[in-house]
Amino acid sequence: MKKCTTPVLKINEAYKILTWNSSAENFVRENFNKRLATQLGISKVFSSEISKRFKSDFTSGEGIFHKLYSFSESENLKILCSPCLNENGDVEAFSICLELVDKNDAVSPENIIQAKNVVENSSLAIFLSDPNGPVIEVNKAACRMFGYTFEEFKRLSREDIILKNANLKNALNQRNLVGELRHELTGIKKNGENFPCEVHSVIYTNHNGEQRTSTAIIDISARKNQEIIAENSMQAFQSLFDYNPDAVYSFDLKGNFIDFNETALEFIEGTKENAKAANFLPLIAPEDRERVLNISLKAASGEIQRYQTNFIGLKGTRRVLDVTNFPIYVNRKITGVYGIAKDITRQVEIEQKLREERNMFRAIIDYIPDHIFVVNQYHEIILTNYAFYNNYLGTETEENSLGLTPKDFFPEQEALEIIDDNTWVMNSGVPIINREDIISDFNDKIDYTLLTKVPFKFGDNKKGLVGISRNITEIKQKEEALELLNRELKKHTEELALSNKELEQFAYIASHDLQEPLRMVTSFLTQLKKKYSDQLDEKAQQYIYFAHDGATRMRQIILDLLEYSRVGRGEYQVVEVNTKDLVSEVLLLQKRCIEAQNAEIKLGELPDLKVEELPLKQLFSNLIGNALKYHSKDRRPVIEISAEEKDVYWEFKINDNGIGIEEEFKEKIFVIFQRLHHRDEYEGTGIGLAICKKIVDHFGGEIWVESAYGKGSSFYFTIPKQF
Repeated sequence: MKKCTTPVLKINEAYKILTWNSSAENFVRENFNKRLATQLGISKVFSSEISKRFKSDFTSGEGIFHKLYSFSESENLKILCSPCLNENGDVEAFSICLELVDKNDAVSPENIIQAKNVVENSSLAIFLSDPNGPVIEVNKAACRMFGYTFEEFKRLSREDIILKNANLKNALNQRNLVGELRHELTGIKKNGENFPCEVHSVIYTNHNGEQRTSTAIIDISARKNQEIIAENSMQAFQSLFDYNPDAVYSFDLKGNFIDFNETALEFIEGTKENAKAANFLPLIAPEDRERVLNISLKAASGEIQRYQTNFIGLKGTRRVLDVTNFPIYVNRKITGVYGIAKDITRQVEIEQKLREERNMFRAIIDYIPDHIFVVNQYHEIILTNYAFYNNYLGTETEENSLGLTPKDFFPEQEALEIIDDNTWVMNSGVPIINREDIISDFNDKIDYTLLTKVPFKFGDNKKGLVGISRNITEIKQKEEALELLNRELKKHTEELALSNKELEQFAYIASHDLQEPLRMVTSFLTQLKKKYSDQLDEKAQQYIYFAHDGATRMRQIILDLLEYSRVGRGEYQVVEVNTKDLVSEVLLLQKRCIEAQNAEIKLGELPDLKVEELPLKQLFSNLIGNALKYHSKDRRPVIEISAEEKDVYWEFKINDNGIGIEEEFKEKIFVIFQRLHHRDEYEGTGIGLAICKKIVDHFGGEIWVESAYGKGSSFYFTIPKQF
C-alpha cells in the first residue's frame, strides 16, 4: 500500500483509521489540514457533511461503494471503498481510495486509469456487465475465485457462475426493482465446486447513457463454516443444557431465573412460569443464604465458584446440592450466571453415616483394652487405638503414633525381627492367631501377650496387616498361682485320701474286731438271764435288760458303721440293671413290713441302667425302708416310686405321705448319726441316709429331699446315663 501513488486509508467498522500510505498522509494534510493518527475517526478528517454521507453509504453498502462527494465549487471528492480480506477470506478492514476530481471532468482518462487500478487490485471479485448478463470486465480476484480466465468469462452467462435457483430469482427481482441487490447466493467454480458467496450488485448508467451492472462477490465459505461450527456448538451446548442429568440453569445479575432444564425444574418444584418468576436466593436454606449470596456475587464478577448448599424447593423438599457457578459473557460483558447443581443428598447422608460409623468404630476400638494397630506395606502405623498409642507407646494422641515403624520404638535387632515377621504375614497371606509373646512398653515394663496378625489388602492392591495384642500378664500370674495352688491341693488331696483310707481301714477293722467281744457280752448276758433269772430281784433283771439292749444297739451301730465304710470300697461290676425288677426284689424283702402296715406301693415307669447293682439295691432299700418306718399313724402309708429322663441323667423320686421333715432339719438328715427322733419312737442309728448319700456320690449324682412337715416327703436322687 505504501508504494501505491493513490491515497489509500485502511479503516475498521467503527470508522477508525488503522493504517495509511504516504500519499494519503500528504493528501489529507494538503486538502483537509489534518494529521493522520492511528484510531483517528473519519469524522475528525472529513467535513461533517462528507462524514455523514460516507457513514450512510458505508452502512447501506456494507463497506462496498464508489461515490462522489462535493468538496468545493469546482471539485468533488471521489471515494472508492472496498473490504480487505485475510487469508481465511474474512473481512478484517476496509480500504478507501481518495481522489479530488474536477466537477466538469469526472471521467477523465486519468480517473478511469485510477478506477481500473483500484478494481484490478481489489481483493473482491468485481464484474462489470450488461444488466442482461454478458460480462464486460472482471478483475484478477474474480479469475482466482472462479478459476476462469478473462476470455472464458466473456463466453459465460450469469447462470454459469451463480447457481440458478429461487434465491437468484428473488435477488434479481430485487435489483430490477430498486437498482441494487445484496444477497447470499451460491457460486459455481470452473471445477464444478459450489460455494456460498455474498453478492452486491448495482445498476448504473455510464457517461454514454448505457446501463451497466457493477457486481462485487465475496467468498463467504470460511464464514459459513464458522457459522456452522458455531451453530453445532450452540446445539451441543443446548443438548448438554437440556438433557444434562444434573440441574443446569441461569439467572441474571439480580438472581432471577432466566433458563433451566428439567432437572432444575424438579429441584425448584414448580411450573416453568413459577420458576421464571422466582429468584434463586429464597430457595437457599436460611442458614446458607448469606454465604451463597457472597459466592454468587463473586461468580457475577467473573470468578468460577464451587460450593455445597442446602436447597429447599417451592414444595418444601430439602436437598443438599453441589453447585458450580460461572459468569455468562455477552460481548465481553457479564450479563448473568450459569449454574450446574448435582443432588448429593444421598451422598451426604452416606458420608454422615460413614462418619458416625467411623466414630462408633473409633469409640469401640478406643475402649477395647487390647492393643490394636494397623500397618501398611512399609511397616508404618496407619491406625492405632488408645490402648496402643497411650499405654504402649506413651503418646497423647493417635497422630503422634502414625507413620512410626518398629525401628522407632524397639531395639534394632528386635525391630528387624518384627519387620520380618510382618513381611511374612503380608506376603504369605497366612494369619498368626493368639501367639504368646513377651513385650516391653515405653516404660520397659515386661508383659505377656497373645499376639494376632491378620493380613489384608487396601487401596490399589496394597498390602497391610491388622494386629491385636492382648495383655495376659495377669492371667499368666493367676495361672502360675493356680498351678502352685493345684500342686499344693494335689498334695493335700493325696494326704487326705491317705488319711481317709486309713480312717476307713480303721473303721472297718474297729467295727469288725468289736463285734466279737460284743457277741460275747450279749451271749453271757443271755446265759446269765436264763440261769439266774429266778434268783435275781427285779432291779437285777432291769440291769441285765439295759446291758443286753445297749450291747445289741452297739452291735447294730457297728454293723451300720461297717456298711457305711464299705460303700465305694467294694469292686462291683457295672451291669445292665432293670430298675423295676430291682425295686420289686427290694419290696419282696420288705414284704412283712409292708403287709404289717397295710402300705400301698405305686410303681411308675423305671429305666434300664448300666450301673453297679448291689449299691443301687441298698439305696432303694434304705429309702423305701425309711418311707415305711416314718409313716403317719393317722393314715395308710402310700409310697410312689418313679423316674424322669433328663439330658444326661435319670432323676428318681420316692414319694411318701408320712410324717414329713421340718425345714430346719432337711440338710442334717444326710449327715452320719444325725437322728431326728428318740429311739423309743423310731428305731435306727442315723446312718441309713448317710449311706444313701455316699452311694449317690459314688455314682456321680445328687440326692435331696422336699418335704412338708406332717404331710410327707419326696426323696430325689440322680444317676448319670454314662456311669
